[in-house]
Amino acid sequence: MSTRNHARAVGDDASDDTAASGVAVTVSAGDDYAAVELDRLRTMDRERIEREYMCASGERWGGVWRGVPIAAVLEVADVDLDGDATHLRVAAAGDYAVCVPVATALSAHLAIERDGDPLPPERGPRFLARVDAGKTVKAVRELELLRLDPSDDPEEYENLGY
Repeated sequence: MSTRNHARAVGDDASDDTAASGVAVTVSAGDDYAAVELDRLRTMDRERIEREYMCASGERWGGVWRGVPIAAVLEVADVDLDGDATHLRVAAAGDYAVCVPVATALSAHLAIERDGDPLPPERGPRFLARVDAGKTVKAVRELELLRLDPSDDPEEYENLGY
């Protein structure tokens, strides 16, 4: 189930939109946004993703994931997508956020399983794309389409915690 809302600002409390699981991903484009519940993501067609990442610490991590393509999440959210959007800002339950080009985002997934096990809400869904390990995001809670000018620095929309 996705809940569509035009009346509240994207940052408003959406607890009434997430009654079933208590967890949702808010998808927004301008003033239009919708909350897609984690339970709904779990019912969508998933793809197998096999990836390994190298952290800045030198530690490797990865596995076999199953996830919903970002394009499908945007479709089920049914927000009025901005055809001129250049970037997708992906934000976690905490302050962590990355900003990736739309082309990168559209080939990415929201993983909801790893090595056959469902990701718990404190770890999932996880944004997986062909990016550096630091640009993957666990516990995704917001996908925001942005239209950035060529002079804008996408890193100004990020909070990587380092």
